[in-house]
Amino acid sequence: MIVAREELFSWTKVAPTLAVIFVSPAILTVGCTMGMLVPFWFAVGTSIVAGITISLLIYLHGGAGAASHLGFAKLMDSCLGSAGSRFLASPLIALTQMGWFSVLITLGGGSASAITGIDRAFTITVFGIATAIVTFSGFSQLSRFTKVTSSLTAAFALWSLREILVRGASFHEMAYDPASFLFLSGLAIGGATSISTVSPDFVKSAKTKKDMRITAFGIVLPAMMFTLVAGNVMGAFTLMPDPVSALAVVGLPALANVLLLLGSAAAASSLYPPSLALSNIFKVKRNIATIPAAIGGIFLAYFGIVDQLSSFLRLIGILLPPLIGINIAEYYLISKRKPSLKPGINSRGVFSWALGAATGLLPFGIPPINAIFVSLASYMLLSHFCPPKPPERCPASTTQNK
Repeated sequence: MIVAREELFSWTKVAPTLAVIFVSPAILTVGCTMGMLVPFWFAVGTSIVAGITISLLIYLHGGAGAASHLGFAKLMDSCLGSAGSRFLASPLIALTQMGWFSVLITLGGGSASAITGIDRAFTITVFGIATAIVTFSGFSQLSRFTKVTSSLTAAFALWSLREILVRGASFHEMAYDPASFLFLSGLAIGGATSISTVSPDFVKSAKTKKDMRITAFGIVLPAMMFTLVAGNVMGAFTLMPDPVSALAVVGLPALANVLLLLGSAAAASSLYPPSLALSNIFKVKRNIATIPAAIGGIFLAYFGIVDQLSSFLRLIGILLPPLIGINIAEYYLISKRKPSLKPGINSRGVFSWALGAATGLLPFGIPPINAIFVSLASYMLLSHFCPPKPPERCPASTTQNK
């Protein structure tokens, strides 16, 4: 089915809503954590590797959604089956993306508490509800809103770097450890694959391949690398794991909290994918699914997800990359860019996902990359030796979720 031209958009509308998640306090916090754990140039190298990898995954995996005009759940229908997409892929997205929403509202709500002196749990709750209202309103409103939040986060990062460098701080020396490069690369790439995995939902309305290339390499790549490296500098100079703590070290906590509060409104974008996932699981409207997604994220914030950030990033890097691997195999190599509906559960896809996730547990290389390659290769082999029955063609999406 042909999608009407007026329902497609250039990169100027598609890219900001996706890129804002990479220019967010959550990614800045990941950069800070990296900068305080390893020598500075190790952290920067890791950030570069992560930025290039994630942009390539968005171009391939998100590009499949853009070319077919299908969101994440429909793409997963073709490699996991409709039931596998509903009861395996969608719950994984709901959990991990609610986690990112939780990280952002924890940062924003914590800043609001520091500014006002109000109980932290209360400000996190209010901030979570406020950003959820934006997500509830729909994709168009979200797109306009996120352009503002990304600009604020970028301004915050630039200002923070200036303050740290002007005040004459010096890098903290750390021991050289090659294993740290692979470990942190796994955390950075693994954490960001949560966004890469759901990228079809953000770019499915891209007008042309050129718009997809600009989105992945012209917008997301520099956005992610800038935010991670800015965090690397903060962590390396202050040995603090988050941007507000880093700015407090140089004596500017009040302004840092104001800027971080505004930038953390990017939580609205992070809530969009889990609302789609819950909509697919429970077969309710996307805006209605925003409500339980927001409640879940708020409760995760109460349990201190930011304090377990490394474990959370590692979990994402195990569970989600295999989904990308099987979709790339199905879309580009098996169905030749013509995704098709597979009813029920596609056992080849489920087994390949499980094998990729198990590989991600092994202590060698970069686990998320290992998981992608293993799931892709196993899906290809199983499809060759156990070919599926002739499938029903997937209908193209003609409208956006509202």
